[in-house]
Amino acid sequence: MVQHFVRQMKSEFEMSMVGELNYFLGLQLRQMKDSIFLSQPKFAKNLVKKFGLENSKTKRTPAATHVKKGKDEGGVLVDVSTYRSVIDNLL
Repeated sequence: MVQHFVRQMKSEFEMSMVGELNYFLGLQLRQMKDSIFLSQPKFAKNLVKKFGLENSKTKRTPAATHVKKGKDEGGVLVDVSTYRSVIDNLL
């Protein structure tokens, strides 16, 4: 069954069977004794670069909930298609 699964995966995705699993379908995996840690650092870095956000200020999340947001009258207009593209990529 394992060999059949490997053949199916190789026919659909670029992969190799060399030692411990480090990447799977774009996710970075770190296997520990009693758990597995998943992350997407490469995806996140590519997304930041794709949308030209390398020099943007960072913000810890979740953001403060007590701050009241108002309309930004002097703000820069946002390109709707770029905004939608960012959201699509995040989803």
